[in-house]
Amino acid sequence: MTNWYKTGRTAQPWRKLALAALLAVGGASAAQAQTLNYNLFGAQNVAGTYTDLAATGTVIATANNDDANSAAQPIGFTFNYNGAAFTDFVLNTNGFIKLGTAAPSAANLYYTSPQAATGGPILSTNAADVNLLLPFNHDLVDGTSPAEYRVATTGTAGSRVCTIQWKNVSDKLVAAASGKQHANMQFQLKLYEGTNNIEFVYGPTTAGPGPDAFKYAAVGIKGSGSTATQLITVTKPSVSVWSAATFLAGNYTGNAFNFRVSALPDAGRTLRFRPAAAQDAAVLAVYSLGKLPIPAGAPHTIQAVVRNVGTSALANVSVTASVAGANTFTSNKTIASLAVGASTTVSFDPFTPTNTGNETITVTSGADDASGNNTATYQQVVNATTYAVAEAGPSSGSVGFTNNTTGEAGSGIFAVKYNTSVARTVSAVTVRLEDTRSVGRTVYGVVCDAAGAILSRTPDYVILASDIATTKTFTMPAPVAVAAGSFFAGFAEAVSPAGTAGYFPLGLQTETPTRTGTFYTMALTGGSPVDAFNSGLGRFMIEAVTGAAATCVPPTGVTVTSTSAVSATVTFAGPANGTGYSIVYGPAGFNPATGGTTVTTATSPYTITGLAASTSYDVYIRSNCGATEQSALAGPFSVKTQCSVTSVTTFPYTENFDGVATGTLPCGYTILDANLDAVTWESLSTIGTTPISSSAPNAMVYQYNEDATTAANDWFFTTPLLLRTGNRYQLSFKYRVGIATFPERLEVKYGTSATPAGQTNTLWNNNNVTSTVYATANATSTIPVLPIEPTTTGNYYIGFHVYSLADQFLLAVDDLQITATTITGTSAALDYAINVFPNPSAGIFSVDIKGANAKGAMQLEVMNSLGQIVHTASVRDNQLNKLDLSSLAAGMYVLKVKSGNDFSVRNLSIQK
Repeated sequence: MTNWYKTGRTAQPWRKLALAALLAVGGASAAQAQTLNYNLFGAQNVAGTYTDLAATGTVIATANNDDANSAAQPIGFTFNYNGAAFTDFVLNTNGFIKLGTAAPSAANLYYTSPQAATGGPILSTNAADVNLLLPFNHDLVDGTSPAEYRVATTGTAGSRVCTIQWKNVSDKLVAAASGKQHANMQFQLKLYEGTNNIEFVYGPTTAGPGPDAFKYAAVGIKGSGSTATQLITVTKPSVSVWSAATFLAGNYTGNAFNFRVSALPDAGRTLRFRPAAAQDAAVLAVYSLGKLPIPAGAPHTIQAVVRNVGTSALANVSVTASVAGANTFTSNKTIASLAVGASTTVSFDPFTPTNTGNETITVTSGADDASGNNTATYQQVVNATTYAVAEAGPSSGSVGFTNNTTGEAGSGIFAVKYNTSVARTVSAVTVRLEDTRSVGRTVYGVVCDAAGAILSRTPDYVILASDIATTKTFTMPAPVAVAAGSFFAGFAEAVSPAGTAGYFPLGLQTETPTRTGTFYTMALTGGSPVDAFNSGLGRFMIEAVTGAAATCVPPTGVTVTSTSAVSATVTFAGPANGTGYSIVYGPAGFNPATGGTTVTTATSPYTITGLAASTSYDVYIRSNCGATEQSALAGPFSVKTQCSVTSVTTFPYTENFDGVATGTLPCGYTILDANLDAVTWESLSTIGTTPISSSAPNAMVYQYNEDATTAANDWFFTTPLLLRTGNRYQLSFKYRVGIATFPERLEVKYGTSATPAGQTNTLWNNNNVTSTVYATANATSTIPVLPIEPTTTGNYYIGFHVYSLADQFLLAVDDLQITATTITGTSAALDYAINVFPNPSAGIFSVDIKGANAKGAMQLEVMNSLGQIVHTASVRDNQLNKLDLSSLAAGMYVLKVKSGNDFSVRNLSIQK
């Protein structure tokens, strides 16, 4: 399973998949030490009403409508901000104002490009770029009509409102790829007398011509710098609705305020910033269930998160939870003390509803200096069957799993943990589906036990366009028994074809902070649930539809394994009333209602025999409870039998890794992660979306360890090769790296076992592989591959060993070939008598012959890799004979010394 990935982020680069956080840099003035008197907990994103100023107030003059500052404009009252009192402001045409009479450092302050959150006013360290309010900071120009800027101050003294309006503006077209997303938009900034509240209010917006693509804007308020105590920003994934925007202390670390054609603001959308009060206990979140089944979900405990967002410590804070509607309930708790900035989760008395219907949970903290955040609500439906954490209504975004380093879309399970007070069955999982990129992708529902083991899953489902922004029900093949206690309702995102982009199908609802012990991720195979509370994802929109417990339940803890080519073992735990078990198996994808083979057993484990090698099977199992009662079938549980490894006896032998599915190895091939870093050779077809093989689709690929400290030490070994004496075997292969500036190291060896210790003979070694296109290593390559001449007949293995330095990138090997030639007429006496040195050399060799018992001169021949004789000479016994081959090209050659009908052969290596 790969990491989750919320909608709205950009594609990852090909090499290092790391997001570098932007450094928040503040000014160097003494004012930097103070804290902006606004914080995240006084910030709100709410629906509102947009009222165009029309002809009200005064037009603000600017030199032009593209990168200009106005003259100082009166607010109409004193507005207190960042420890100072202001009566004026300067408007910038690029969607922000500076409080005071002095202009910001430049008129063209905005991000350096439409899709980069660098530069601009919030990161500026210029002393002039302080006390900024940014409702929509982007490179803005005229919309469908000339832009207009206007200010109006209304109301009575003491409670007046200054409204500053940008009208008929649009994002500037600077690159065709990012398009023009807003053809015409308008928005306002409101300053409130007395309360010193700030509001950004967005008006009707007309979509631009596109193409639909994300752009970055900076939205927020800045004091004297860009640290977390001086800056509040607003962030939003580009595909999310504007109501899903959230607040950050400090600069952006992922998404900025992203916008696009397909996600326009809703008119009246309001972002509100309120100064911190002295005594202020805020109810940040209510934790309950959107759907609560009775009696299985009762008793139920409502919780709430309360935080001291004021400037003074609090004592004896009263907090009350009340339920109104189908049921009524009240519980009061007291928080003894709450330090400034501290939060606590309050658990109220258990609640046992008895009536079905709609109800509202309201949590309220006691009276303090700021009542606007004292209350939070949760809508709940009490019913007979269904659990849900999400409230009724739309999603605020969606989530999926990240692409992995091989280019396949990430896969895994999102799950919600529910608790039942009595044994139940789960008949279906319902899920909110989102994101148009999910169309055509495969998903399914799962039910897992308390440990995360998959009890059952629905058939694969391919998402349709009509499913987007709807709730889809995934029905289990049969009701799944769950014991009293906890269980998981899950939504599985299946692996997509290699090279495809990620998809983000699961709907989310905002919950800040996200509760613990409820939302989890798992691998596609289940098990080891990981609590996702600190991911900030919010609520997973996954429901569990339950029913009464079955009296005969399927076996649990079912596993099917195969360690041979012809059998598989089924292990399970049966119910207390189980008297026997029926196992149905057949080829992957078969229908157990109409096909397959059925066997029975009284105990676990049971071994299925007579299977075919290298074949995938599905297995189902049911309990038999007495003579007539049976449980539903559990499954399918998938298994693949092992391949039947046999030695290669026929040459030439080739292997291009294309006869098996991507991610699997040819029969008999093995890999070894010798440095135990969980990164080793793989059979891959692409890196990202880029093909990596020499012959499509696959190659053997090693990718670096991202911890940047672990050097490579990884092997892959061929299937056993039956090599015979009297034969010479020549290996050739192709190889390449991913990036030339990240060189790799590769050696090739052979021996009698597929282990590093068994690889006793080196055939080839290159400690500086830099070619980004496939090169061929063979007998005549610059670094030649030495031949194999076995001294005994038997099974041998060739091993490919990557031993690159830490933090390199990628090495690929493809298109292996081994040829064989017969060696006949060799003489043991000559073999013993002849010594050739140095070997390899630049072309000058010494042929030392002692005790060959030759009568007269012996003949010497040198042949190239094509079998052509390229040099002949006469040599003598008991003499040191010089052999000058310096005129020949670098490569591998065969030296044959003949004495009558006998001869001896040597391999010569010329390196230049």
